[in-house]
Amino acid sequence: MRPGHLIFLCISLLTLSGCFPLSVYYREGASVARMENDRTDCRVEALAKVPVAMRTRYIPPVYDTRTICTATGYCTSQRILISPGRWESYDVNEGLRNEVTTQCMERKGYARVRVPACSPQVIEQTTISATRVFPPLSDRSCAIRIRGDRYQIVTPG
Repeated sequence: MRPGHLIFLCISLLTLSGCFPLSVYYREGASVARMENDRTDCRVEALAKVPVAMRTRYIPPVYDTRTICTATGYCTSQRILISPGRWESYDVNEGLRNEVTTQCMERKGYARVRVPACSPQVIEQTTISATRVFPPLSDRSCAIRIRGDRYQIVTPG
């Protein structure tokens, strides 16, 4: 891939990231700062209960065999590398640790919610400022992503 194509692809993905739903721990009336503190506490608790357990595995190369023929009809088989072999490291406890974090947040009264992205029309009509306290949600609620990890939850009138 040429560098220009790669840059275009990266910019396109960043632009589209604003189109994806916002997934956040939510408790009506709670402050976003409090939720972030509670989430950090829950992550620390989960890490103590389910520590990191790194494993490494080798993923072998993948080959394909293709038949190549000349104009005279002489054919040979050629082995072609599809994917090179590689070493991969992963944490076997990551999934369980995420579950423990979610359980901790649920004990604190939070639920994981997905808020759809706001339409361009709603964004145009909204004064942008990051959500500080979680508002009531309805089926019309949507989210506007702001720089960084900030967002604004809006319920159009």
